[in-house]
Amino acid sequence: LAYTVGLLRELNIDYTVDVNHNVIVELGGTTCFTSHTDTVDNKLGKNELSVTGTSVTVKGGGVLGADCGSGMYVMIRMIQANVLGHYVFFSTEEQGRIGSGKYIMPAHITKCISFDRKGTDNLITHQMGERGCSDDFAVAFIGAFDLPYKKDPTGSFTDSYSFFEVVPECVNLSVGYYDQHTKNESQDVEFIEDLVDACIAMDWEALPVERDPKADYEYGYREYDYYF
Repeated sequence: LAYTVGLLRELNIDYTVDVNHNVIVELGGTTCFTSHTDTVDNKLGKNELSVTGTSVTVKGGGVLGADCGSGMYVMIRMIQANVLGHYVFFSTEEQGRIGSGKYIMPAHITKCISFDRKGTDNLITHQMGERGCSDDFAVAFIGAFDLPYKKDPTGSFTDSYSFFEVVPECVNLSVGYYDQHTKNESQDVEFIEDLVDACIAMDWEALPVERDPKADYEYGYREYDYYF
C-alpha cells in the first residue's frame, strides 16, 4: 500500500484508499481495470535485476513481483494517458482475494478487466470453470485489440472473479510474466510496452455487454464461496 500511494503521489495522480486498503483512481466510464498490490515473496527491499534479450529476472534467482507489479504498471500508464476507467489496485489478492472480496463495485460498471495473467495471448473467459464473459464480448475484444489474444477458459482465481455475480463482462488479460511465485519469475518487457500501447488505443467503452451476471447464480450459491 505504501509503495502504491507513494508512486501515485509522485506521479501527481489523485486517488482514494478504502478501509480494506484498496487504492482507487476514478477517470469515469463503465469499465473497471484491476491489478493487485501484493506479491508472493518472503523478503522486503529492492532486487538487482538481470536482463536477457527482452526478459527480466531477479539476478541470482528470486520472485520478481511481476505478478502483479506488471499489471499495476499497465494501469498507471493508462491513467497517465487519461483512458476512461474505474481503476482499482486491490490489496491482498494472493491471500484469497481479500481486498476485492470486500469491495463494493459501483453499479454503473459493466466490464471488469484484470491485468493478472501469465503469458502473452490469454483472454481469460472462465475462472474456476465458471463463465465470466459472453462470447460476443470476447469476439469483439479479439477483433478490436491490437495484439493477437485468444479465448482461454482455464483461468483460476483472481480479483475479477469476485465480481462475476454483479458485473456482466469479467476477464483477465496476459501481461507477459512467466513462472510467477517462483525464483524463476520473469517479465517480457518488450511485450508489456506493446500491451500498454494496445490498451491505450482500445475503445473499451465500445465493447458489447451481453452476459447476465445473475443467470448462473440464481440460487445465491457459488461453489467456491467457502474460501471466504
